[in-house]
Amino acid sequence: MKKNKLVFILILFISIVLRFYQLGVNPPSLDWDEASLGYNAYHLLKTGSDEFGVKWPLAIRSFGDYKPPMYVYLTIPPVAIFGLTEVAVRLPSAILGVLTVIVTFFLVKELFQREDLALLSMFFLSISPWHIQFSRIAFEANIGLFWFVTGVWLFLKGTKRGSFLILSAISFGFSLYSYHSSLLVTPLLLIGLAWHFRRQLWEKKQYCFLAFLTGALVIFPLIELFFSGAGQARFSSVSVFSSPGLLDRSIREIEQDAARGFPFGFLIHNRRIIYTLSALKGYMDHWNFDFLFLRGDGPGRHHAVNMGMLYLWDFPFLLAGIYWLLKEKGKNAFPLFWWFLVAPAASAISTGTPHAVRALLYLPTVQIFTAYGVLKAVRVASKEKLWRKAFLPLISTLLVVNIFYYLHQYYVHTPIEYARDWLYGYKQMVKAVNQVEDEFDKIVVTKFYDQPYIYFLFYNRLDPNKYKNDGTYYLGFEKYEFRRIDWGRDQKLEKTLIVGTGEEIPEGARPLKAQINFPNGEVAFRIVGQ
Repeated sequence: MKKNKLVFILILFISIVLRFYQLGVNPPSLDWDEASLGYNAYHLLKTGSDEFGVKWPLAIRSFGDYKPPMYVYLTIPPVAIFGLTEVAVRLPSAILGVLTVIVTFFLVKELFQREDLALLSMFFLSISPWHIQFSRIAFEANIGLFWFVTGVWLFLKGTKRGSFLILSAISFGFSLYSYHSSLLVTPLLLIGLAWHFRRQLWEKKQYCFLAFLTGALVIFPLIELFFSGAGQARFSSVSVFSSPGLLDRSIREIEQDAARGFPFGFLIHNRRIIYTLSALKGYMDHWNFDFLFLRGDGPGRHHAVNMGMLYLWDFPFLLAGIYWLLKEKGKNAFPLFWWFLVAPAASAISTGTPHAVRALLYLPTVQIFTAYGVLKAVRVASKEKLWRKAFLPLISTLLVVNIFYYLHQYYVHTPIEYARDWLYGYKQMVKAVNQVEDEFDKIVVTKFYDQPYIYFLFYNRLDPNKYKNDGTYYLGFEKYEFRRIDWGRDQKLEKTLIVGTGEEIPEGARPLKAQINFPNGEVAFRIVGQ
C-alpha cells in the first residue's frame, strides 16, 4: 500500500511537470480564442460584464461562436492574481488537466477494484499526447473533460451510495457549461449507464429523483439559451445538418435523375440519407489509424509535429486491452465500452472530422484499455522465463523512446513548424506598434490571420471601464482599422502605419518600422509607415 502511494505521488508529479513546464511559452503564442477567453475574464473581473457589456453571461459571444462560459469564469481568479498573461489564461486548463489525471485513478479503481490498473491508467493519461496538448492551452474542451470524467466516477460511486448521484448530476451539469460536445455525449452516456445499472438505481430511486431534480436545476438556465439565436449559432456553424454543400448535392442528384426519367431519385438521394451517411462517416473517421497514431487531425494547434493523438506504442496494447476486457469482464466493462462508443458522437455530426477537440471525451477510455492490455500482456509473458526477461525491457524501451520522441517534437519542433497555426507574432507586433503609434493618425492592421482586434485589447490591457465592444471592433476602433492590405493603394496613405504580412507588403517596402518573423525565419508581419 505504501509503495502504491509513492507511485501515485510520482505519477502526479509527472503530470504536473508535463502540464506546467513552460506553460506560457509553449505553445508559442495565444491563439485568438485563448486571447478572447482571457480578455473576457479580465472584463468580467473589472466590470461584471463581458466585452460586449452583457452582465455575467451564460454564453461568451466572442467572435460570434458563443462559447460556453465555464472557462472564462474559471480564468477570473488567475487573472486577478497574476494579471492578464499567457500563464493566467492557460492555468485553469493545466490545473483541471492534473485533476483529471487524479480522478481517473479513482474512476478505474471504482470500476474494476484494481489499484494496479488504476495506477497504470493514471500514468498513461498523465503522459498522453492528446491530454497534454489540451491541458496546456485554454480550450474549453479540457474543462468539460474534467467535469465529464468526474461525473462518471461519482455516478459509479452513486450506484453503491446514492448520495453521490447528486454530486454526479452537478458535475455532468457543469460539463454542459464547459463545452458543446457534452450537450450530446452526456445524455447518451447517461442513458446507457442508467440502463446498465437499472437495478441498483431502482433501489436508490429517492436519490435518483433528487439527482434528476438537482441536474435539472443546474442546467435550467441553459434550456432557454439552447433554443435562442446564441445557442443555435455554434451548432449551425459546425453541424453537417447545416452544410449547404450536402443539401446542394442532394438537390443536384435528384434533378439529374429526373432529367434521365428516373422517378425515385428523391428516395435514393434524400437529404436525410445523405446527412446520415455523412454523420456515419464522421463517426468512423475518429477510429482512423492516421488520426490516432500517426499525424492527428488537420490543425497544427491540436497535436505535435509528426505525432498522432496517441503514441504508436499504444496501438497493440489498446487492441489487446479491448479484446481481453470483452473476454474477461463482459458486462462489468459495459460502462467503459459504452463511453468509448458514444464519445465521438458530437464530433461525428460536425464538419471537419476527425476532430481532436470535439472528440476529447474519448479520454481516458483509450488509456484504460491500453493499461489493461499491458497488464494482461505482462501477466501472460511472465509465465515464460525467456519472455519475462525480454518482454518487459522491450516494451519499456519502446515506451521510453516513444515518449522521448514526442517530447522532442513538442518542445523543439512544434513551436517552430506550427508557429503560424498558433498565430505567433501578434504579441510582438502589438508591442512594435505601441512604440510608434503616436507618430501616426491612423493604423491599418491586416486581417490576414483573422481577429487582430482581440490582441490589441489583450496585450494593451485596455481599460474595460472605458472600452465596450459595440460589435464592430473586428473592423476597428479609435485610430485602428482592421482589414486586408491592398499595398498598391495603401502605400500611398499618409500619416498611416500599415501592418501587413510578408505576402501583402513586399520585401524592401519603406520606410520599414519593424519586421516580425516566425521562428523558422519566414515573415509574419511587416510594419511600414510614413
